[in-house]
Amino acid sequence: MRMTPVSATPGTQPPRTRATPRTRRTSGAARQIKDQRRGYASAVLRSLARIYRGQPTPAVQRVLGDAFKPLGVRLPAATLHTLAVEITAGRPVELP
Repeated sequence: MRMTPVSATPGTQPPRTRATPRTRRTSGAARQIKDQRRGYASAVLRSLARIYRGQPTPAVQRVLGDAFKPLGVRLPAATLHTLAVEITAGRPVELP
């Protein structure tokens, strides 16, 4: 008498011994939230650029860092400094 494994019989699947791990991928909702935050951060940057034009660079840099923190936008200090210099000079700015 020949025994066939459970998985070899048609129409049945082998028993699961453990849950299959889920693959991590960026869902459409997460991507949409990220884009939404980035758009909001760009609007905040434009607004601050209008308000702080001509102000001292260190003050503008500090305000930029404080404004982006709650939005979840993390920029290096060098980038914040560059943005602050351009805002002080009155040049148009945008997020990198």
